[in-house]
Amino acid sequence: MGQKVHPLGFRLGITSDHSSCWYAKNKDYSSLVKEDICIRNFIIKNVNNIFVSLIEIKRKYDIVIVDVYVAKPLTVIGNDGSKLFNLRNLLSSFLSSKFGPRLVTINVVEIVSPDLDARLLADSVRQQLEKRIPFRKAMKTAMSKAIKAGAKGIKVQVSGRLNGTEIARTEWFREGRVPLHTLKANIDYFNNKAREIYGILGIKVWVYKI
Repeated sequence: MGQKVHPLGFRLGITSDHSSCWYAKNKDYSSLVKEDICIRNFIIKNVNNIFVSLIEIKRKYDIVIVDVYVAKPLTVIGNDGSKLFNLRNLLSSFLSSKFGPRLVTINVVEIVSPDLDARLLADSVRQQLEKRIPFRKAMKTAMSKAIKAGAKGIKVQVSGRLNGTEIARTEWFREGRVPLHTLKANIDYFNNKAREIYGILGIKVWVYKI
């Protein structure tokens, strides 16, 4: 009872790929995983007010290639490319101080349909909940965005002390089809947390893409 499978890990190699692409010896594997976590946290922390959907990391010897998928790339790159240049220098010096010399390359990739991205939808729901917007309105707004963008189906779930009630509960809405057990179904999934004055609300978003 209650056994759940992560929708993305369930479909690895079928409709989803690993976000880190590299090979390493057994003795180096754990340190490189830790380095990947530090890279992702550093980029999310330093790219302010920008919704980052995905960070892919590739390695070749001491060269680290980071692909950052964002909804508005110009705000990350800057009009003259200065923001991206500064971000690359900061990341390179950060990694060199913690893990040794690294050559870092950052590529910014634009998301064509941000309203079909589960992470961006979950972030929008989180922002609305933290602004004290009713949770049902926030959930239905995200669902209508995805359906208008061409999604086959979407499911949004919010759990916790909804509206500040004493007893925590779970509410969810679904529109269209969201086949969780069909491996070939292109399901995008993300979970997030909204921090409110009376506790943390958990947010889960499933998007069935074409």
